[in-house]
Amino acid sequence: MVRLFTRHYKRQTRLLDGLWQFKTDPNRIGISEEWFKNFPADSQPIVVPGCWNHELGLYHYEGAAWYFTEFETESSSINLVFHGFYGQIEVYVDGQQVGSHYGGFAGYECLVTGLTPGRHKLAVLTDNTHNNRNTIPLARVDWFHYGGLFRSVELMELNDVWIKDYKIGYTLAEDYQSAKLQIDVTLQAFGESSQQEVKVYVNDELLCGETVTVDHEAEVKLSHVLTDLKLWDPDSPNLYLVRLEIDGDDLVERIGFRDIKVENGKLLLNNNELKLKGINRHDDHPDWGFAMPFKLMKKDLDIIKNLGCNTIRGSHYPNAPVFLDLLDQEGILFWEEIPMWGFREHALADPLTHERGLSMHERMVKRDFHHPSIIMWGLHNEVDTRTQACYNLTKAFADKIRSLDPSRPLTYASFHPFDDICFELVDIISINKYFGWYEDETADWAKFLTDFKAKLAAAGLGDKPLVISEFGAGALYGENTFEGQKWSENFQADYLEYTIDLFLNDPDLAGMYIWQYCDIRSSKELEMGRPRSFNNKGIVNEYRMPKAAYWKIKELFS
Repeated sequence: MVRLFTRHYKRQTRLLDGLWQFKTDPNRIGISEEWFKNFPADSQPIVVPGCWNHELGLYHYEGAAWYFTEFETESSSINLVFHGFYGQIEVYVDGQQVGSHYGGFAGYECLVTGLTPGRHKLAVLTDNTHNNRNTIPLARVDWFHYGGLFRSVELMELNDVWIKDYKIGYTLAEDYQSAKLQIDVTLQAFGESSQQEVKVYVNDELLCGETVTVDHEAEVKLSHVLTDLKLWDPDSPNLYLVRLEIDGDDLVERIGFRDIKVENGKLLLNNNELKLKGINRHDDHPDWGFAMPFKLMKKDLDIIKNLGCNTIRGSHYPNAPVFLDLLDQEGILFWEEIPMWGFREHALADPLTHERGLSMHERMVKRDFHHPSIIMWGLHNEVDTRTQACYNLTKAFADKIRSLDPSRPLTYASFHPFDDICFELVDIISINKYFGWYEDETADWAKFLTDFKAKLAAAGLGDKPLVISEFGAGALYGENTFEGQKWSENFQADYLEYTIDLFLNDPDLAGMYIWQYCDIRSSKELEMGRPRSFNNKGIVNEYRMPKAAYWKIKELFS
């Protein structure tokens, strides 16, 4: 399942999910031996979508691997959509390379033209190799480097003219009763010049249209005032279907009208103050890794809603569009970010880090711009924000995102609160700290908040909302003791009861995100420092069984 609503009525699409052929390439000989022309005879069947680490003997495999399948089409032009993969991808059709991309959490679209009707070969090289300088993410991260095509692969058959790109923006009236829609559409033609009428429907009602001549490419800008709006908010997540249509193609997007802004140290949604009661969630399960089935996504959301949360942080990468659709429908707020975690100065200064980071941010924002549930973009997590290299990178990221989407506030998660030099570049200040777990005592949280708020005021930053973006303690499921020592469920429950009560009763805090929802596998670089090789700070275990802290949090959040 790719989305929760029908995206196309005219355009023919289908998923290529199922059994593909698969072969690892640890010595990277596949290119020289031209596996993309002739699939190796010793390749093995594998399920797409899926993570190769769940295949027998490949638990810790990181590197290059090939996927092979065949497809049929009657169209000379197709769009191959790879909805999720880890690292680098190269795409070959009938033995010819047709595309490549780095960074796959927000997907990749590969346009292929000049095909003849009939059956074609598709070979895909993926590579989740990491280093500690300029791969995003780095090798040393606190989650598992699952490899492979972990979300669906979709084939779109295109006619002579197709809707190549679009953006549906709006400006709300001051009274929130109406909005001026601004719709940008890019059409691309594969044949001769033609006249196309672009029509815009909202909830199946024709809103506006314009005729344009398409000679290779044409851009159309349409606007219309929509009245009698129903706003999107957590209590009433009203959604609108917007359909763009031309003679031989169409595209449906779903939007919600809402206003998110920062004002006088508060985070406001439709002019109402938000108090974020959130949790960090990784896409992970022992049997699925990143290839989470929709049933499991919905179960996660049901458990999180039952907890009393109103927001989720997508730690630490763009989530599947179908999960974001679910958040839109359920009225759950979302913080989205790219997988940039733990970068030190040398890595922050690397030009390739900049290039890849900018590309990932652009892809994330363009893909997910229309989801009303997304209330902020995260630039990075726990990087060395004390350095000029980080200041330069953060400014470049912030400038890029604001050029694409000036409507949402920006943030990043800092773990150098008193030495951070980048706070002025973002709209919301977010702090990761673990007093009472990695450092000092749990009770030191109160003094920290007092001292840090004074620091912000002295620096002229007191008008920015303050969020505690990570805090928590580890607990091994089933470990309950009289002593209540670290790694016991009762220690975690007491820790979170103290901190959450403190944060909820602090009028200067815009909210919090507990670390974390479920126990997750850690990378092999960190597994010797993690019991069971898992990050065990989940309030449910990896199989979604609740720990004692779950019920404490439910009492406090409810």
